[in-house]
Amino acid sequence: MYYRTEGIILSQKNFAEADKLLTIYTKNSGKISCLAKGARRPLSKKAGHIELGNLCSIFVAKGKNIDLLTEVDVKVAFGQQDFSLEKANRIYHLLEVVDHLTPTHQKNPEIFHLLANFLKSTSQNDDFNLISSIFKIKLLSLLGYFSASNLKESPTKKILQKLEKEDLKSLTGSVNLSTSNYLKLLSFLDSMIENLTERKLTTKKFVYGQN
Repeated sequence: MYYRTEGIILSQKNFAEADKLLTIYTKNSGKISCLAKGARRPLSKKAGHIELGNLCSIFVAKGKNIDLLTEVDVKVAFGQQDFSLEKANRIYHLLEVVDHLTPTHQKNPEIFHLLANFLKSTSQNDDFNLISSIFKIKLLSLLGYFSASNLKESPTKKILQKLEKEDLKSLTGSVNLSTSNYLKLLSFLDSMIENLTERKLTTKKFVYGQN
């Protein structure tokens, strides 16, 4: 059995002598794992397409033990234009958050589109504190882990409701938190994610300087 879909490369690991084991968040099947045979060989046609954060068109063969990536074609390489290490670390951070929070093989096109849209914003926008805050709140909300409406009435509740419900374009320029308040909010969100997943977010230290 074969299937074709779009997917965003969340992570990759070396496997056997020349392969890579990929984790991909797909539009039609949610998060999947598949093997890219020969992807580490110098002349591999797959290698340049499966970089972290790439949005790709993929063709996958269902296997008995593990699925095989038979074809891959990159559609958008987020962060490649005006590449910087800072931008790459921000992209890797969003990928890690999705990888940690989402279960495998549970279709959720909203999460796919959320990730694609915010990777695009991250590659074009410098206000990562705002992007990261909105992204994490919306992702937690989509997964059923968070709803600002359940909080007690307070100024903080109003801000969180705004971040949860409005889009990035309307929020840019209308949310004016200090750097210290952003870091408090992001620390709270990251702690929630780590408690839910029982895993540390290793990329946050490269983005925020946190351990």
